[in-house]
Amino acid sequence: MLSVLTRLSGIAMLSGTLISPSVQAQQLELEKCFVDGIKSQVLCGSLEVPENRAEPISEQNKIDVNVVVLPKFKEESKTVPVIFLAGGPGQAATELAGMMDGRLEKVRREHDIIFVDQRGTGKSNAIMCDKPFVEPLSFDDSQLDVKAEIEACLADNTGHHLPSYNSIEHIKDLEAVRAALGHEQLHVFGGSYGTRAGFTYLQQFPESVKTAVLDSNAPMQLVIGFFGKTSERAFDMLVEDCKNTESCHKAFPNLKQDYLDFAERLKKGPIKVDMFHPLTGKPVEFVMTDSKVIESLRGLLYSLGTRSMLPYAINRAASGDYRMIAALIGQQADSERQPGQLYNGLTLNILCNEDIPRAMPSDIKKDGDNYFNGNNTFEQFSSACEHWPKFEVESGFNEPLKTDVPVLLFSGLYDPVTPPEYGDMAMETLENAKHVVIKQASHVASFNQCIDPISEFVKTGSFDGLDFSCADQERQRMFFVDMNQIK
Repeated sequence: MLSVLTRLSGIAMLSGTLISPSVQAQQLELEKCFVDGIKSQVLCGSLEVPENRAEPISEQNKIDVNVVVLPKFKEESKTVPVIFLAGGPGQAATELAGMMDGRLEKVRREHDIIFVDQRGTGKSNAIMCDKPFVEPLSFDDSQLDVKAEIEACLADNTGHHLPSYNSIEHIKDLEAVRAALGHEQLHVFGGSYGTRAGFTYLQQFPESVKTAVLDSNAPMQLVIGFFGKTSERAFDMLVEDCKNTESCHKAFPNLKQDYLDFAERLKKGPIKVDMFHPLTGKPVEFVMTDSKVIESLRGLLYSLGTRSMLPYAINRAASGDYRMIAALIGQQADSERQPGQLYNGLTLNILCNEDIPRAMPSDIKKDGDNYFNGNNTFEQFSSACEHWPKFEVESGFNEPLKTDVPVLLFSGLYDPVTPPEYGDMAMETLENAKHVVIKQASHVASFNQCIDPISEFVKTGSFDGLDFSCADQERQRMFFVDMNQIK
């Protein structure tokens, strides 16, 4: 994969249900198929849409938008389907179908669940910037020629009309799929950037959305790319939790100072040590740069499971033992794409035009005033965006969303990138919405932890009588305190 884009990515079902041989729905024909992670047959197809909607569709101006439908278990059910919007920007939704199948099993009992690869991802004319595999441990990102890397990426994608790969055109594709499948409305589910896509769907085609469930929110007015203050907040909460957990506090009584000492050492220049690769067992020189290591540590804050390893990793690194850090960074030993991995060309095409240009100098300075990662993440985006092509964003796109469509928002209290305040920001202009903060969760946790009230909300479109006790459940805080046990 393209090295500069690799660096950026560090930042961050069918039971016995019968499936008809094929389903003809206007232009979109679905056929039985298998997808990774689901043992039973589902339905697959593609819908031809113009790449540039200002021009007539033709062989040179079209995208075959990839669609996967997980059919509802109750065939007799007449309920409105659910469409799942993936994150990123840059994830391919169909690649997440296997992972989401189990989490949405209760919803799928009565609702078809639709996955559509956003244009520029997956099998929807992906903007690929993949290059020969770059070994993550020995890779020295401080030596990157960002301009050359971006130019090489663009040279590999000259056949794309880049101004047409944006959030609004994505939603127009979804609307075309909805119409082609013959549905009057959809329930919208989205997580992370999928919430921005969900808000955009509500902005562009509110009449097509029956309800929306959005988790880890990026409201329209938010500039995506500021991860300094939010990361510091999440790390402060980790330090406090460790302090209040006897085993963690006993093992790591100076966790914050350990982090500050290690971070200060990294700021002086790359740390290089010889070791054995944690996956291959082969000798390797582990090159630790400030940006590579801190972004990897920040990524662990995205889930409570990986978060539990941070105190140990930081404590050992502060003591000069970098094996845990190497194990965390060196988890990939080949170039095979993983489900959910970003199509980084699409990521940059959207962020470099829809978000980063809106960042004000005062906001950049404010976000960079933190001890955890400073301006590191924003600078990585902005340095790449400096060389990425620009296009005009539709007027009014980033205005706060006003709608009376029922919208259920979730946030994870420990989220390091879309904290609860972003859900509150969206609530300021939503007219028929509820915001639920899950106390023991980080990023996009509701589909795991609160699927019961979500299922009820989709049935009724109302918040009345919904039981959100799932958001208040206490879980025992546990941490890795050595290589053998979690306490």
